[in-house]
Amino acid sequence: MAIYEDLDGKIALITGGSGDIGEAAIIELARQKCVVYFTYNSSKEQADGIVTKLSETGTKVVAQQCDIQNKTQVKALVEQIVETEGRIDILVNNAGIYKDNLFTTMKDEEFEDVIQTNLFGTFYCTKAAVDNMYRNRSGVVINISSIAGVTSSFGQANYSSAKGAVIAFGRTIAAELAPKKIRVNTIAPGLIESSMVKRIPRNIMKQTLSAIPINRLGQPSEIAKVISFLASEDSSYIVGQTIVADGGLIMR
Repeated sequence: MAIYEDLDGKIALITGGSGDIGEAAIIELARQKCVVYFTYNSSKEQADGIVTKLSETGTKVVAQQCDIQNKTQVKALVEQIVETEGRIDILVNNAGIYKDNLFTTMKDEEFEDVIQTNLFGTFYCTKAAVDNMYRNRSGVVINISSIAGVTSSFGQANYSSAKGAVIAFGRTIAAELAPKKIRVNTIAPGLIESSMVKRIPRNIMKQTLSAIPINRLGQPSEIAKVISFLASEDSSYIVGQTIVADGGLIMR
């Protein structure tokens, strides 16, 4: 497994750390010897478990409760990290929610909540972190979108809209921030083995797997490895891109 020596000692903030991809990202960046802060909203027990599990590695991992829909909380969190560590080098915008429903029966709040968390939350966290990166003329922002933001996703008008907007947001700010040595890229995972995917009925999952050329679900650790690559200097010439990691699903 790749080790990126330039990540040693970097300060990383990962939102939505108690989710499957979030936890994998924490483990991966801790393996790369980053100092890792991560947010959770309500899963305190799970967040504490992650910290305990990684405490034996000797790497500093800190869990922070934060509602990323609340820009005041987000700003306070970033200020606290900067006060403690002096800077933020890496931001991974991973936190997100989904509330699937057919468009004709989707409630206003189902659409609004998903947009607020997935898009507005990404904006609030990026704005707060980039203010510090801008002063340091250095930083990496990695947004976690979804193939739902790249192609149609039945019953996910809200989620697809949010994740598509995250891709457009990342591409636009990448152009603005690149001259200041801040790199922004986006990852669009396909079907990843997670608590979300486990809720898909077995017959639908069987059909979906048959449509994936490599005939399997992705692993959270595989997305985490893309995150560490994009955070490292090995990807220094990759800017404003959306990396689709879906086993070839949308290729068909």
